[in-house]
Amino acid sequence: MKKYLFIIIFLLINLQSFSQINEFNIQKSIYEKAKTYNDPNVAITALYNMVAIQPDNVLLKDSLMREYLSLSQWAPTYMISREILAIQPNNNFALEVSCVALQNLGLKQEALNEYESLYLKTDRVDVLYTISFLQFELKNLNESLTNLEILLNNDQTEEMVVSVSKDENDRQEVSMRAQLNYLKGLVFLEQGKNDLAKSSFNDALNLSPEFKNALDKLNSL
Repeated sequence: MKKYLFIIIFLLINLQSFSQINEFNIQKSIYEKAKTYNDPNVAITALYNMVAIQPDNVLLKDSLMREYLSLSQWAPTYMISREILAIQPNNNFALEVSCVALQNLGLKQEALNEYESLYLKTDRVDVLYTISFLQFELKNLNESLTNLEILLNNDQTEEMVVSVSKDENDRQEVSMRAQLNYLKGLVFLEQGKNDLAKSSFNDALNLSPEFKNALDKLNSL
């Protein structure tokens, strides 16, 4: 009797396992087809179903995070990035996604804290620039100025170009160092140091003569 009971339990367990595998494959097929048809809502639903079947599968959570990121849905993007980081603390992509999500949610101080963690791990120029910009927005002016000087003295910024807003509907590319000098000028304006601000805006224009933001600020002084 015990032998038959054991066999029944064994068969039930294997049947359940087979059922889960089959359901997972169905959801995977739906996900792949939804991606082919560019239907993010169906793709996200399929991913949730797969996560329910395999809750410890980090790759599934990564895919779900990327889907929300592509749709600029910042709250779920952030929440999933934190789940991934709880499992993989050294996942720098998830950390960067967390930074971007917080910034887009308007949580500037929290975003700054995350970006500082990312910079310590990556030493990336673009990350330090974002840090200096957030510090400016948060009125941490001396810290912002210090980081801008570090960037201006970094050889990597010499050949770099960034895209900046020209007006509400247009953007323009300027040299990275022009943008850094422009931001220095904004910091000096906040500090009431108009002469230093003028000098920084002129430095920006020497590097990118068509830099509209720098021209506008200089003409307003």
